[in-house]
Amino acid sequence: MAKFNLDYYSGENFYSDGDIEKEILKIVKTQGSYESMENVPFPVLYHLSRVRENILNWYPFQEDATCLEIGSGCGAISGLLCERMKKVVSVELSKQRADINMARHERVPNLEIWVGNLNDMVFGEQFDYIVLNGVFEYAPGFTEGDQPCETFLKNIKRLLKPEGILLIAIENRFGLKYFAGAPEDHTNGYFDGIAGYPDNHSVRTFSKGEWERLMEACGFSYHRFYYPYPDYKFPREVFTDESLKEQKYGLPTWNFTKYRMALFREGQVAETIQQDGRMDYFANSFLIEMSRNQIRADKKVLYAKMSTDRDRHFSIATTIEEQNGEKVVVKQPMTNEAKRHLQNMQNKQKDYGSWISLGVKAKGDAVVTPFLQEKSLGQQAKQAIYEHNVEKVKNLISTVSMLCEKESAATGNRHIVSREMSGRERTEFAQVFGTSQICPELPCIAPANIDLILDNIFEKDGKYRVIDCEWIFDFPVPVAFIIWRAINELYSSYPQLEQDCRMQELLEEYQITQEMSETFHKWGTYFAEHYVGANRVLHYSIPEIGISLEEFRKRHQEKDLLNCQLFVDTGNGFREEEKIQAETVLQDGAFRVTFDLKNFKDWKALRFDPLEGKPCICRIDHAGTNAKLKAANASGKVEHGDLFLTTDPVYLVKMEENKDQVKISGMIAVLSMEEALERANWLLGKKNGLAFWRK
Repeated sequence: MAKFNLDYYSGENFYSDGDIEKEILKIVKTQGSYESMENVPFPVLYHLSRVRENILNWYPFQEDATCLEIGSGCGAISGLLCERMKKVVSVELSKQRADINMARHERVPNLEIWVGNLNDMVFGEQFDYIVLNGVFEYAPGFTEGDQPCETFLKNIKRLLKPEGILLIAIENRFGLKYFAGAPEDHTNGYFDGIAGYPDNHSVRTFSKGEWERLMEACGFSYHRFYYPYPDYKFPREVFTDESLKEQKYGLPTWNFTKYRMALFREGQVAETIQQDGRMDYFANSFLIEMSRNQIRADKKVLYAKMSTDRDRHFSIATTIEEQNGEKVVVKQPMTNEAKRHLQNMQNKQKDYGSWISLGVKAKGDAVVTPFLQEKSLGQQAKQAIYEHNVEKVKNLISTVSMLCEKESAATGNRHIVSREMSGRERTEFAQVFGTSQICPELPCIAPANIDLILDNIFEKDGKYRVIDCEWIFDFPVPVAFIIWRAINELYSSYPQLEQDCRMQELLEEYQITQEMSETFHKWGTYFAEHYVGANRVLHYSIPEIGISLEEFRKRHQEKDLLNCQLFVDTGNGFREEEKIQAETVLQDGAFRVTFDLKNFKDWKALRFDPLEGKPCICRIDHAGTNAKLKAANASGKVEHGDLFLTTDPVYLVKMEENKDQVKISGMIAVLSMEEALERANWLLGKKNGLAFWRK
């Protein structure tokens, strides 16, 4: 049983998500999971999602190690740490959250939960690992002194063994998402961290450079940065300085932040920053590994991709590692149920006539394959897309078709049309892809690797090697569906390709009609959602709010642009056919406009319309020496001029003699409909006036 220590609890909880934490405790005690709930509040998702473990479930901890977890919260990663190490002491300032952690892990024998302020605690031992997952940024709030963050880091260091490792997960205050329009995670203000937290002294995050200086000041001589994406809270991938040069950062992903603006396409900007070699300074989050002495490890993780947001039977992690100077790819199960999935993957590896699947070696429950140094067809396609080389892209896609076509002839595997599928095969197909109708004459192949996407294919000396053979099925699968998946994946990763080559046009080169494409999309959706159970957290994602700065600028230009009209009565009244338009820019509400009357002889009357379509307050300051303007349809006089509640304000112009030119200047304030209604009520005596003259 886990131990619960209240010796340092002051009786005060310094922070809380409110009553929702009581609901979380109830869920943990009665259901154990939120996944059966219809409506899931974000705090429930945040504290209980298995995706939270992705921050460290790939990390190579020493098995017999001891760990101090500082700020364990509701136990998002406490269970993971207990699985990986001999002893874990989890410190939490809030008893309510510690109660939730205890309820989740009360049967874990190697866990101790201590409630209180770390700065007051005496442990009587040092630890092999100390972990802070989203805690360090609050140091100014619970640590005294002029340099609370430095003081706190030095206090932590005293609890670490000489060879021990400190792991801190935290946002990067220069994270690209903040430039793109995400509010700062702690203040909820836009650009607060980027600006250095001018109005907040209780929380702060750091840039990479600031971290390097802070670690040096605190005596951490060795460190290594990891870059969780999209952030450390719900990571799907973890990059390093090495993999940021090779792997694509910034793929579309989930968002759980309300009012997150999208000022630009974050993925495209990330691509250009990567090309410049500066993505490490703009990564959204850091996971920092630091030590007083050189960090030694049997293996060095260069990249990690976690597929834990799946059904437990398919929950795995993939890492690229450096072992004894050699790069390898390791797939390991994240659940007991997923072990069989990796065993099946290993059993289905074999050499094909048209392509070679990589040799797989079992290492415990994990499978290990060589890392290929060549560029994948996906990387080649990426370069071709940026160079607008559509023919190169098409040639690369044709490789998928070629691999499928040659496979049957070279290996003797079945190559049939869909109507020849047996009843058992149709049942197996429906279990994986759903019951959407299959066209009876589609050529099929069995066994079928449905994941022949370009990123998984490599070519060397005329031979093709295929990695990540996770989804090979024994029943027949239409070749067109495999090709469609490759094309769909490419366009999803690089939507700009649509500008150079429409996706449907490329599909039609392989006789994939719009109707077939819709069916394939249904198959793909069923496969992902119902068979694999992938992207479950995505259901709780919040759409970003797209903001076009061009549209914003255009609206403001239109707001400052005044389209004035002068109607000329030549004896037939005021008509649209006889008017002069003049465009002017408002300068702090002031306008000046000139109308040329040379084309109108012997006119009878003039009418000036200062604007159209909006109510306003207008004041005429000058109209020449011999002209006078009188408001024709104003609702009344106000202190700043004539109040027009109509959307078509009109002035009648009187001149002592006909002139070839009329010059009018004055001030104008455009009213919103709400302001116009306020003024209307004021005129009716229902409420006081509203001061709203705008400059």
